[in-house]
Amino acid sequence: MIFNKIGIITNEKKDPLFEHTKNLIDYLSDKKNITIYTEKNCEDLYKICNIFIILGGDGTILRTAAKAALYNIPVIGINLGRIGFMSEIESDEIYLLDSLFTGDYEIRSRMMINAEIIKQTGEIIQAGTALNDAVVTNGGALAKIIEIDIACDGVKIMKYRADGIIASTPTGSTAYSMSAGGPVIDPDIECFCITPICPHSFVNRSLVFSHDSVIEIINKNINSDVYLTIDGQIHTKLDETDIVRIKKSGFSAKLIAIKRHSFFDVVRKKISENF
Repeated sequence: MIFNKIGIITNEKKDPLFEHTKNLIDYLSDKKNITIYTEKNCEDLYKICNIFIILGGDGTILRTAAKAALYNIPVIGINLGRIGFMSEIESDEIYLLDSLFTGDYEIRSRMMINAEIIKQTGEIIQAGTALNDAVVTNGGALAKIIEIDIACDGVKIMKYRADGIIASTPTGSTAYSMSAGGPVIDPDIECFCITPICPHSFVNRSLVFSHDSVIEIINKNINSDVYLTIDGQIHTKLDETDIVRIKKSGFSAKLIAIKRHSFFDVVRKKISENF
């Protein structure tokens, strides 16, 4: 694949003076036959670019990769955050981007999930597409247990009283789900993972489902503010009796790998050795 229309996405909070962005542009400017686009000089990057280089943390990569997936555009992240689990290189490794122009890279597909809200009237509202997770929690300022039923392919299988429920992809298994006690899942395995957040029970177990399952998270709360959050960024308030339906998205995120490390190499380096 020839990358000749490069979009640069910068998290301005992590690069407020655009020092890292300028270094990247200077590096890319030495390459022949490429055009560089930024959010400052182009309004519709997703219809023009054939690759995105992202400067920031995991949140910036999540947001960009999920949208780029709709256009089948691959992304690569440069870590300006603390851990940068999804970033391929660090800020002092820009030279490694030479691999993009020599063809020495891989494009790895990551499963995404689609979340929709089913109203009591039968109306279906598209809530969003997640690369990491869809989370149902109490949205109030005070901690309050909520009641949730879980169904798989129309069969009710579990009832939870907890602070919330996380429906994660394998990519998201190392994010909020892991913090809540969920398993680490190899992203080459396509599946869903349902993990309760601080359940009011002696049993605290995640449930893993096949990628072709349809999961329903059923709101059983009366007079409580309950919210659906997509990848920590899109927030939707749920009404009483609303059902959040989770299923595999028809789109997949494309992450560029140039270091040839395995998923568990990253887990060991960026998670195990940092805590």
